[in-house]
Amino acid sequence: MTPKTAEPKRTHRPVDDRIAELEAKIAGIKARETAKQAKAQPEGKALLLAVKAIDKALAVAAEVRNEGLVRALEAARAPLSEQLVAIGIRLPDAKSRRGRRRKNDQAA
Repeated sequence: MTPKTAEPKRTHRPVDDRIAELEAKIAGIKARETAKQAKAQPEGKALLLAVKAIDKALAVAAEVRNEGLVRALEAARAPLSEQLVAIGIRLPDAKSRRGRRRKNDQAA
């Protein structure tokens, strides 16, 4: 049996830290709502589709190792990306996969 003094004492976070954390959560929720509304606008939809199409073309160009096309597509994507960020929409991550993982027995 261990003595009672050996137990670590719990320290509570100060109220200011907890308030700051909650304010950060509120700011995140507001940002998501702003992005959701921006995506619903026609220009937001068009910009997002254009960036996704360029991402797909970039993947194909990189696969066939066409460096000139890759540079041209990256140059075309940059101003569109800036506009998306200005509207409040997060940039899509071309490398991330979406959806659920497939089970090993279902693959193939």
